[in-house]
Amino acid sequence: MSKRMRVLMLVLAVLMIVPSILAGCGGSEDPATTTTAATTTAATTTAATTTAATTTDAGTTTAATTTEATTPEETGLGGYEFVLSADGGLWTEQAEVTAEYEELLDLYAAIEEELDCTITVTRVESELEQLTTAAVGGYKLADFLECHQMNWIPLAMMGGVRPLDEMVEYGLDLYNDEVFNQTYTLMTTLPGTDGVEHVWGLDMSGKFASLTFGHYYAFNKELCEAAGYTADQMYQSVRDGEWDYEMMLDIGRKTTADTDGDGVFDVHGLALDADGNEIWSNGIDFIEYKDGKWISNAMHPQIMPALQFMADISQSDMQIPVFGNTAGRGDRRTNFYQGRAAFAGLYGGNIDGDEFREMAGNNKVGALPIPKGPDADHYMMCFVDFDTYICQAANQDWEKSIQVMNKIGAAVTDWEAFRNQCLDYYGGDEQAIEMIFDVCFPNSFLNTAKASENLYELTRRGFFSNIYELVLTPAASAETYQDQIQAEIDSIFQQ
Repeated sequence: MSKRMRVLMLVLAVLMIVPSILAGCGGSEDPATTTTAATTTAATTTAATTTAATTTDAGTTTAATTTEATTPEETGLGGYEFVLSADGGLWTEQAEVTAEYEELLDLYAAIEEELDCTITVTRVESELEQLTTAAVGGYKLADFLECHQMNWIPLAMMGGVRPLDEMVEYGLDLYNDEVFNQTYTLMTTLPGTDGVEHVWGLDMSGKFASLTFGHYYAFNKELCEAAGYTADQMYQSVRDGEWDYEMMLDIGRKTTADTDGDGVFDVHGLALDADGNEIWSNGIDFIEYKDGKWISNAMHPQIMPALQFMADISQSDMQIPVFGNTAGRGDRRTNFYQGRAAFAGLYGGNIDGDEFREMAGNNKVGALPIPKGPDADHYMMCFVDFDTYICQAANQDWEKSIQVMNKIGAAVTDWEAFRNQCLDYYGGDEQAIEMIFDVCFPNSFLNTAKASENLYELTRRGFFSNIYELVLTPAASAETYQDQIQAEIDSIFQQ
């Protein structure tokens, strides 16, 4: 039996048993304890009205008043064994003992003493098949799990994830930016199958571990200046709203050159694209929740300029030839780092490597948002690999779990430390960090085109690749994939 078929059968099983799994999710009754957890009395909480952030469809964070609870009075968790599945930066066992690691252990030790619990942070397998099996069996893999969007989104739609906003009245400090990172946490806000918006995950980015940010365009300062645009001018063009498709294409085409006279371009305007995220850059969502349903806008007229831009940046007078994937993404990035391209589509995970940091240390690289199309009124950033901490519906110890998560979040979440770390990676270029943190993040959002492995195959490896590799025109590619994409969206979101 194929893996796909096994998962589908498990999904059907989940849909049959989810009501019983979620029966203990709310209400006034104490949650049941698992066989591995110590029994404790539920703590009393006191409701308080606070100002919480909410996020619009465009990703803009606004203030809204919400009722949330104060942290419950800690009466001790009776030696509760708390397990967090997380990134290696937060692990309780690491290969190298450093001052930072010892600081982390001290933070955990203080929480353990305060709450009378033990904390283990490790990596638990959290692929969709394992998560679905756990949901069917009604057992928890960890108190909270760091989980990729291709896994937690389908699981949430199956009913296998506890909505975190429903835990606020029981003490989860969800909307406190000193406990959980609000930019990333609120990005997990999605409507459930009942049409009600919920926050499904939380984030604790800081000095120990952080979620890498979404795609943007890095630029070579020397090549752009040779084309007539200084770094200061590039940054100012964003502030003035003038950084658009035409400006990028103009600079890129002026940069593309045959410098050794052999008839082959050896310097290009673009090393590599932004992995399909340009499709959101003309002021409309590619995949949109509208009138109670998720829809594909692949053939929407407002999408077409973005698709045409994706084709334009793939032409031979602009980018390293893309037909047939003649050069891998890693090789393309290396070409950029070595000064052979004016632009490169990068994401957060690319900026801490040696090649990038050497380029940044020599003040040769800057950062810009993806340029905007003619119908857009702001720049945006799309997150394609969004790992967030979720709580399984099968976790019947969740009231204990949230007490520990509040403490861990308060100890490790530090947005300013994350910003300073990125500034260091960028060689101290304050304007580059301004572009990412002050321009892109306020309009950042989750890439729903990567809500499942199958949807990713249809979009990035099908729809977008046919445009980038000049196999199909933008209109033809959209027409080819529209119905397939919509069918997969219907399957994921169970509509």
